[in-house]
Amino acid sequence: MKFLVVLLLAACGLTHAGKLSPSGRVLTPAFLNSFRSVAVPAQRNVNITEEFFTTEVDHFNNQDNATWNNRYLALMDHLIEGGPILIFLTGDTPLDPSMIDDGTLINEMARDLGGAVFALETRFYGESQPVGDLTVESLRLLNTDQILADVADFVTYLRRVVINNPFAHPLVTGTGLGGGLATWFRVRYPHLVDASWSSSGYIRAVYDFQEFSFGWAETAIEIGSNECYNRIFITFHVAQNLIDAGFGEILYDKLNLCSPIDSEDRIAVSYFFSVLMTSIELYTLRNGNVEDFKIVCDDITNNDFATSLEAFANWFNQQFASDDGCIIISFDQFVESLRESSTSAETSRAGERQFLYQQCTEYGWFITTDSDRQPFGQRVMMELYYEMCRRVFGDWVTPELMYRSTVRLNERFGGDNPNVMQIHFTNGAFDPWRYSSVLSPLNVYALADVIPGELAGADLGAIAEENDSTELVAVKRRLKELLASYLFPFNPR
Repeated sequence: MKFLVVLLLAACGLTHAGKLSPSGRVLTPAFLNSFRSVAVPAQRNVNITEEFFTTEVDHFNNQDNATWNNRYLALMDHLIEGGPILIFLTGDTPLDPSMIDDGTLINEMARDLGGAVFALETRFYGESQPVGDLTVESLRLLNTDQILADVADFVTYLRRVVINNPFAHPLVTGTGLGGGLATWFRVRYPHLVDASWSSSGYIRAVYDFQEFSFGWAETAIEIGSNECYNRIFITFHVAQNLIDAGFGEILYDKLNLCSPIDSEDRIAVSYFFSVLMTSIELYTLRNGNVEDFKIVCDDITNNDFATSLEAFANWFNQQFASDDGCIIISFDQFVESLRESSTSAETSRAGERQFLYQQCTEYGWFITTDSDRQPFGQRVMMELYYEMCRRVFGDWVTPELMYRSTVRLNERFGGDNPNVMQIHFTNGAFDPWRYSSVLSPLNVYALADVIPGELAGADLGAIAEENDSTELVAVKRRLKELLASYLFPFNPR
């Protein structure tokens, strides 16, 4: 039996994540999206209900009045008269009750402030499908402006229909892409939101996101060791030399690959190295637990193996292969899986096709090895991602279009220096994604916390003094105090 490793190396170039089965092999990549989900299973609040509201398919075409039903979750337990509306934006992750249940900080805020809590699924992700398919023509309706217009309609709907208070104070928040959307919503619709909170948000579009692998390497050294970095460095450079010298069959045997590496095909070689790079980055980031870095580094620095390549191969095969399987590294097969436009396809249900489309046309965040300060060699270049976007979506995708799209998004929303107030930015000091976020205060009403010793989304959970570090508890308390003051500046609660 063969296992297809479809590690969507782009998006979230490692954003939130491929899901791993108990045996360790990759089942589906939602490109690190799963590791940001807020904690444990979703049975901690049975009063969370699934609801739908009607909004326009195309908000910017007055000649088209088509509508669709956008899915959301609601929790009204804590609402009192005059209480706020707290909205979690799911970004590129399918809706799940664990995003707002009683193990989350947003739920704790609602309890303290007497508010209602909601989670809004993004159009084209999960079960929120405006047109019923994911063809390129339909995906033209998947962009930041359309998503923010959905949120604007949602706030108005909640005030008028659900809360029955047109003056209710809204807060929007999210993590990853959701954190970016929460920021951009405050920029674009300041009259509809009183406060925003971006938790490990992707805020600055980046065409060539070479800082990601550098940030990952920083964390690997800090949590693991210099020896861990050096072993990975040696492994990838030896692998490059073997392929260049015509000895790729050594890697074919040691890494349990389903087919030899075509050393004459630059894209095939680039994709192979991206799979290796992604396997480590995905595995260490999948749970948002820094201890995973230490576990991987302990395995790779194991002195039982004569060479760094053998130590890496042992770790790789333990996590991503099995005795009767092999790893498929076919770029053609990977592309073919992403060309599927049915909403029921596995890649579509995981949000991979949709997020790649947004990367190609708006966000970038393509993880490369262009930085000299990372251990993964020099083979993963923008050429791979351009070819990926072109082959999945069509020849209309060009490098110029991809680059200009990121520039345009930053020009419209301010990049990592947006003109915004009554917002708070949080990031983990060990999270490689922090290089696309806001790490310093923008003004006295737009402050930022970088949380020592943490990866992404550490502040999403409710305060747990027995488990949280002193610094993390302090950040969560500051979040609650600041956001309450933004929501009720003249009537503190």
